[in-house]
Amino acid sequence: MTKSQTQKIDALIRALPEDECELYRDIAEYAVALGYAPSPVKNVHGLTGAVAFTSAKVGKRLCKISPPNENHGSGKALYGEGKTILALAFYATPVYSALFRNAIEQELATGGCTRCKLVELPPISSAHVDEIKAMMKTQDDFWVGGTHHDMA
Repeated sequence: MTKSQTQKIDALIRALPEDECELYRDIAEYAVALGYAPSPVKNVHGLTGAVAFTSAKVGKRLCKISPPNENHGSGKALYGEGKTILALAFYATPVYSALFRNAIEQELATGGCTRCKLVELPPISSAHVDEIKAMMKTQDDFWVGGTHHDMA
């Protein structure tokens, strides 16, 4: 990991509640290990506290982590205001747990498209990290190698 990548992840982690730091650092560092560079997310008002992980090689965004201070008002808080948000591309994964099925159902219920953007997940715990990392790897393999899996 480059010094710049480490600095961007460190800045994100400092904005998270202490009990979530290790969990989200693990996910962020895994995204970088897969070849996805962290970059601050911009909106019409300038830089936000969120960090997106995008691959120049495939031109795709794998995930985005938004700290709690980014999750207030404007209908942004699907799962409650003031929570850390992980949004993830995982449509290449054929089978996944209820947490992810529920996230897709929520996304569809709010008019989202699960094949063209990141799906906002409900609050996660360390019990979900291995599944999230496996989904990240599957999605990366799909984009890099064109591997196709049926939708769950």
